[in-house]
Amino acid sequence: MSARLKKAHDDLESKNKTLDETLNNLKDSMRRVEFLEQLKGQLAKFVPASVKKLLEQNPNATELEKREKDVSVVFLDIAGYTRLSEQMDARQLNRLVQNYFSSFIEIIRDHQGDVNETAGDGLMVIFQNERFQREHSLAATRAAFAIQRRVEELNEEFRGAFQPLYLHIGINSGSVLVGATKLASGNDARWTFTATGPVTNLAARIAGQASEGEILVSPATAERISGYFVLENLGDRMLKNVAEPVRLYRVIPPGIYVRVERES
Repeated sequence: MSARLKKAHDDLESKNKTLDETLNNLKDSMRRVEFLEQLKGQLAKFVPASVKKLLEQNPNATELEKREKDVSVVFLDIAGYTRLSEQMDARQLNRLVQNYFSSFIEIIRDHQGDVNETAGDGLMVIFQNERFQREHSLAATRAAFAIQRRVEELNEEFRGAFQPLYLHIGINSGSVLVGATKLASGNDARWTFTATGPVTNLAARIAGQASEGEILVSPATAERISGYFVLENLGDRMLKNVAEPVRLYRVIPPGIYVRVERES
């Protein structure tokens, strides 16, 4: 009888130990889920969908360390923003910019782009494709034209209510350092997603050379999209803080070249 009682006691102890281990594992899993949900909430306003997806797959975020990648970078800003800020009430101008830029986000996502930065009058967007470099250059150009068309629609829609807006857009392609950085202060944490390097800087300078409604591209981007879009060679330009002159190309809107050819 004593032996049976001891065996029953030992079995119970073993089961209790197994149960404790299971409960501890469950608690760890719950903590990881809570951490992930909290992290997703923190990310919602600060990083692109592609980054959130990586973090969902791997909360350790090792894939987010900055790596060298071939991308296309699009810079767009509002033509005459300083003039508009002088002519319009600050709240009205902010509402106007929000109405336009909010509609751009959907277009950018549809073309697999990630908004990298926003600054009062502009956006920086990154396009990537792990398999084919040409594809992200084409996606960037197509998104740029879709945004320009949306601007025309919104200008018509808001006619009489707001002044019409026009954009400068510049695109450059090449190798950059892409990744996310976690900035922490006390209990607060924020993720930033960015691409750095000369390719990014040149894209911004190219946008500064564009006239209202124009899309200008670098030689690197032009080479990749030349079989799909008609390009106008604008010659070499000296750009701010760029040592050597850069040849720029204007991308002709689809259909314009055909109409001009027929008229001639």
